[in-house]
This record gives sequence, C-alpha cells and structure tokens, in this order.
Amino acid sequence: MKKFFLLSIGFILTTMSFAQAPAKSTNKEHQSPEDRAKFLTEKMAAELQLTEAQKEQVYTINLGIAQKNEGILSSNFTEEQKKDIIRSNQEARIEMLKNVLTAAQFEELKKEMKEQRQEKIQEGGKTHQDKHE
Repeated sequence: MKKFFLLSIGFILTTMSFAQAPAKSTNKEHQSPEDRAKFLTEKMAAELQLTEAQKEQVYTINLGIAQKNEGILSSNFTEEQKKDIIRSNQEARIEMLKNVLTAAQFEELKKEMKEQRQEKIQEGGKTHQDKHE
C-alpha cells in the first residue's frame, strides 16, 4: 500500500511537471485537457516505445483523467478536497495504464516517475536553500 501511494504521488508530480512545461516555454494561458493528454501521451510514447494501439489507449486514459481533473479544478470543492480527488484520479490512471502497458513498460514508467519525483525534490530543496542564503 505504501509503495502504491508513493507511486501515485510520483505520478501526480510527473503529470504536473508535464502539464506545466509547455506553458512556461510559450505562454501562460491554460492548456486544454486535450493538449495536456496529447503532450503526456507523446512523452510516454517516446519513453516507453508504445505501439500505435497502446498509444491510442494511453491517450484515451490520459484524456479521460485530464477532463475529470479539469472539472474538479473548476469546481467549488475546497483545495484539500480537490487534491484528494485528483490524487484518486491519478491512482485510477496508474491502474488503467497497468492494463495497457507490458510489464517492462510499466516498470520503466515507475522508474521514470521515481526519477522525476527525485528531481522535483532536489529542485525544491535547492529553491528552499536559495531562499535562505
């Protein structure tokens, strides 16, 4: 259960970093769920060498979750409720991806998520240290 929770958190961080990357380089406008799903799917396709069939299934999963999250973010829920629901959506995404990816691809996905989580932690640490220097 602990590993699953950490994996979920990692995926959330991964998704957040993917969704923010294009906005930083082009403009600050909000991306549509379709754009976020396409970007994430393309990144996963490159990293995991997805087949065309897998790519279509992964896009469908990513789009469904992005659309659900979009609705949650624009809702009247409290920030804590929004975080909990989005976390639950990410757990669901991982479970759905597990059924689409091969075992090797899924392990690679977990590895990538772990690496990105570590990078995010290190970036946060550097930023925190820079504030105090």
